[in-house]
Amino acid sequence: MCGRLNQFAKIPALSLAGMKLRIERRPQKKDEDTKSEVPVIHNICPTDYADVLTMQSDEIGIERMRFGLVPSWAKGGKREVAKKFGLTFNARCESIFELASFRGPILRQRCLIPVQGWHEWPDRTTPYFIHRTDDEPVLLAGIWDVWESRSPEDFESGAVITSMSVVTTPPGRYMAKFHDRSPLILEGETALAWMQPGMQAEDLRAFFKPYESEMLEAYRVSTAANQARNKGEGALRAIAPPVPQAGDEPVKVDEKPGPQMLLFEP
Repeated sequence: MCGRLNQFAKIPALSLAGMKLRIERRPQKKDEDTKSEVPVIHNICPTDYADVLTMQSDEIGIERMRFGLVPSWAKGGKREVAKKFGLTFNARCESIFELASFRGPILRQRCLIPVQGWHEWPDRTTPYFIHRTDDEPVLLAGIWDVWESRSPEDFESGAVITSMSVVTTPPGRYMAKFHDRSPLILEGETALAWMQPGMQAEDLRAFFKPYESEMLEAYRVSTAANQARNKGEGALRAIAPPVPQAGDEPVKVDEKPGPQMLLFEP
């Protein structure tokens, strides 16, 4: 489960497949939900907006999208669809071509979500922050869609919701220490290819592989990260040393880290 994202205040310069990318922010869609104007960098939760990379006419640009996909065909007003589609922030690769919410976007509208890292909860209450040891952006594969409300009550707050979901796979060896799912992480030419149009289901299934990298690192953070309202850097601050790459056993969570761990800073 990938339900909390953390991004950069400004997306660093990106290179894919040895190519430096010129990335510009696209103009916001007319009548986009006013919530998209609220910048969130840390502890991005479902229904928050995040920065997303999309490709149009062979050019990559940045757009802001709601975390949690609302399909274009959804009926009702914003309040109603928010209830119906509250759990679409992840799209499992095993069922993505069958589920009505995802089967259109996976074929037509794919994206990358550049993150500083994300949170996982091995025991549902104790958060760990996962990132790269070199602090380079991690590119999560996603799908997106655009929905528009027809209800007059939604016009003032913006009737359009551009939204996305993070695609998930079974975990690689290191990620399996923390959860039985992992975001689909792509690099280099594979990341660039993900956004290319014209692919069929069999082409896309070739991307669905668990991610393995010695560059991944996870450490325990404060339970402040459990609260959606906490949007500061404290959600990422280590309170224990990183979990080593060695070994295959799931991480064991103590009730409380020792006093020396509380002073630990990454």
